[in-house]
Amino acid sequence: MRVLELSERDEAAAYCGKLYARWGAEVIRVEPPDRPAPRESLEFYLHGGKRRVTLDYRDPAQRAMLDRLAASCDVLVTDATAREVDDLGLLDLGGDAGPAVRTSLTPFGLSGPYRDWEATGSTLLALGGYTWLHGDAGRAPLTMPGNYPHYQAGSYAYIASLASLHQFTFTMLTNAGLIRSRHGNRWENLAPTGLMPCKDGWWGCNILPNFWRPFTLMIGKPELADDPRFINNNDRMEHIDELEQIIHDVFKDWSKQRIFTEGQETWRVPVGYAVSLQDTLDDPHLNAREFWRPIEGMSEGGEGLRTSGSPFFYVDQERPTEHAPVAPGTDTVDVLGALPEATSDGAPAASLPAPARPLDGVRILDLTRIWSGPLSTLILGDMGADVVKIEAQLGRGPAVLPPGIGNILGSDAPGKHWNRQGLFNKLNRNKRSVAIDLKSEQGRAIFLRLVAEADVVIENFSARAMPGLGLGYEEMKQANEQIIYVAMQAFGQQGPYRDYIGLGPSIEPLIGLTAIMGYSDDEPRVTSKALTDAMGGVAAAAAVVTALDRRERTGEGGLIDLSQHETGVVMVGEQLIERQQSGVEPSRIGNADRAVAPHGVYRCAGDDGWITIAATDDRQWQGLATAAGAGWADDTRFTTNDARLEHREALDQAIEAWTVGFEKVALMNDLQAAGVPAGAVYSSPEVMADPHLAERGYWIDLDEPDNGLQRYDGSPVHFDGDRGYPQYLPAPTLGGDNEVLLGGLLGMSDGDVAALYEDGVIVDRPPG
Repeated sequence: MRVLELSERDEAAAYCGKLYARWGAEVIRVEPPDRPAPRESLEFYLHGGKRRVTLDYRDPAQRAMLDRLAASCDVLVTDATAREVDDLGLLDLGGDAGPAVRTSLTPFGLSGPYRDWEATGSTLLALGGYTWLHGDAGRAPLTMPGNYPHYQAGSYAYIASLASLHQFTFTMLTNAGLIRSRHGNRWENLAPTGLMPCKDGWWGCNILPNFWRPFTLMIGKPELADDPRFINNNDRMEHIDELEQIIHDVFKDWSKQRIFTEGQETWRVPVGYAVSLQDTLDDPHLNAREFWRPIEGMSEGGEGLRTSGSPFFYVDQERPTEHAPVAPGTDTVDVLGALPEATSDGAPAASLPAPARPLDGVRILDLTRIWSGPLSTLILGDMGADVVKIEAQLGRGPAVLPPGIGNILGSDAPGKHWNRQGLFNKLNRNKRSVAIDLKSEQGRAIFLRLVAEADVVIENFSARAMPGLGLGYEEMKQANEQIIYVAMQAFGQQGPYRDYIGLGPSIEPLIGLTAIMGYSDDEPRVTSKALTDAMGGVAAAAAVVTALDRRERTGEGGLIDLSQHETGVVMVGEQLIERQQSGVEPSRIGNADRAVAPHGVYRCAGDDGWITIAATDDRQWQGLATAAGAGWADDTRFTTNDARLEHREALDQAIEAWTVGFEKVALMNDLQAAGVPAGAVYSSPEVMADPHLAERGYWIDLDEPDNGLQRYDGSPVHFDGDRGYPQYLPAPTLGGDNEVLLGGLLGMSDGDVAALYEDGVIVDRPPG
C-alpha cells in the first residue's frame, strides 16, 4: 500500500501517516520547501519510516508532478486548510487514476461557518467543551497539554481511510439536564475518584460502587462500608469532604508505590499514582512488555533514544519497528524519478457508492463494556460493520434497582430502566444485542457458533476472564481459523500488571500526563474524564481495521493485545523523547506553551467566561496586536516570539486586562476574522448550540424503543460527503435480537430458542 501524506504540519495527518508507516505501508510525505523547522522531538516521534519529498504543491508548475505522484498512490491524506483544499484541488490530485481513498483532516471540516478558522489544539479543546471541565472552580480552566486532538483525529482518519471524544458530558445534559463543571482533581459524580496527595506525591483512584467495600478494607476501616454517610455513591458525594479527609489521614504516611501495589495485588481495587516522565520510561510493566522501541537508524548523537511502540500488536509477533526520520527532501529525486509518465487512460479511481459505508459486510462480536470497548465498536458500527453485542444478563443491572443505585444517566427512569441508560444508548447505536449466559455450557456453545459466523471478536474484561470461561483465543480459533480477536485490557495480556484493575481515572496518572498538566509544579491536575478510555477505544478500532487489512492480504486472523495504559502513554510521546534528550523533568506551566507566546486561557466578561488565544507565528501575532489596538505591536517586549516568551507573564496580564471587557463568543469571532486562533471555552450547552456543528449536521436524533427521541453527538467522519445518518439505528434493547440472530443466523428453530429462554440461557430482561 502506498500512502501520500500531503502536509507541512506536525499534527493530525502526520500522525495518520505514522500509523500507516508503522504497519508496513510506504508513506511518502510531501512538504513544501519553505516549511518551518519543527521541534526535533516531533520529527523523531511522527516522521520515522516515511519517505520525504520536497515539492511545492502551491506552485502550478509543480502540479503535474504532484498529479503523477498521487496517481501512483492508494491513499491520500492531507491536513491542508479547507481553503487550500478547494483552491488547489488537493482532493482531485491524480484525477480518475488517483488514490482510491482521499482523506482531508482540517480543524473544522470542509464546510460550515468555521471552515476557514485558525486553530491550535487549545482552540479545539475549548470549543469542544473539554477545557471547561479541567482545572479548579474559580480559577482559569486548564487546557490539556500535548497533541490529544491531533492524535485522535489522525487515528480516526487512519481507521476511516484504511476501512474504505466526551464520555457522558452531553448525555448528562440531554438525559438529566445536568451541566458538568470544573472540580479540580475530583470526579464530579463518583466518590472517591480522582487525584489525592500521599506521603511522597499523588495517587489516583476510581472507586466505583462495587469497589467500595474492598477499598474500606484496604484503608483499614471496614466500618465505613455500612456507615450511613457513605453506603452508596450519592451518600459519598454528599459527604465528600469528610470522606477525603478520612482517606488523607490514612494515606498521608503511605508511599504512592505502596498504595498502588497493595491496592492492586491485595485488594484488587483500581488505584494508580502520578508518575514523572522518567518514571514512565522506567516503568517495569512497560519495559517487560517491550513497549519502548529503539529508534532504528539514528545518526550520531541520537543513539539510544527510545520511543513508544504501537499500543496494539499480534501476540505471536514483535511490535513493529520504529525508525528514525530522514531529512526533508531526502527521497525527492528517487521517488519522483521513478514515477511513470503521465497517461490519459488510467482506470477510474475506486469510490464508495453512496450511501455505502466501508465496513459493510464485516461482522463483529462485541463483548465490551463501560466506555473504551463500546466506543471502539461504535466507531466500527458507524462505518458499517454489523456489531453484535454479546451481553451479560445482568450487564445493564438488575430488573429492580436497590435504593441509591440509580444514576444521572437515566438508569433510574421508570419502566424498563435497563433500556433507558443514556451512556449505554449513546455508545451502542448501530448494534444488535444477544443477552446470553456464557457461564453455561449451552451459552458457550452458542457463542462459538456465532464466532464461526464472525470476522472479529473484541472484549475488555480482565486478562483472565475469557480463558476462565473456556473461551480464549485457541477455542475461538478452532471455531473460526480466520477470526480476529482483540483483547483490550487495562494493562494488556502480559506483564507484571496484567491482572491489575484499571479504569480511566486510575490509569491516567500512570501515563505521564500529570507530569506536564497543572497550574504549577506543586499543583498537578488530572483531566475530568476517563481520558485513556477515549484513546483506548479509538486505538482498538484502529487495531481492528489494521487486522482486517492484513487478513485481506494474507488470509490470517490473530490475537491482538491492546493495553489501555499504553494508548495513553503515546499521547505524551514527544515529551518522553524530550525527557531523554534533556535529562531533566519539565515544569508544569499551566496553559502556556514552551515554544510560543501568547498561548493561554484568558478571562472574559460574564460569570466564568473564558477564551483561548494563541499566536503561533508573526502573522497571527500581528493580527492579535492590531485587533487589541493596545500598542502591543510596538512594545519591544513583544516584537518577537523570543521576546514574548521572555516576557510571557507581562504579556498574559496585558491580554487578560483587555479580554475581560469582551463577551467570549463575540471576541472569538472578531479574533478569528483577524486570523488569530481563538476559541471560546464552551460549556456543554454551548457546544450543543454551536452554529458550526448545527450547520454541518453533527448531532443525531435517535428514536429509542423504551426511551423516545434522544439527541447524541454523531460521527466526525464524512464518506463522500455523507455521515450515513439515515442508516443509523438506536441502541438495541437487552436481548432484542436474540431471535433474529439465533434463528436467522444460526438456523435455530423457534422451539430451540424458546427452550433457551425457559432455561435462562438467554433473556430479554434482566433477572431479579
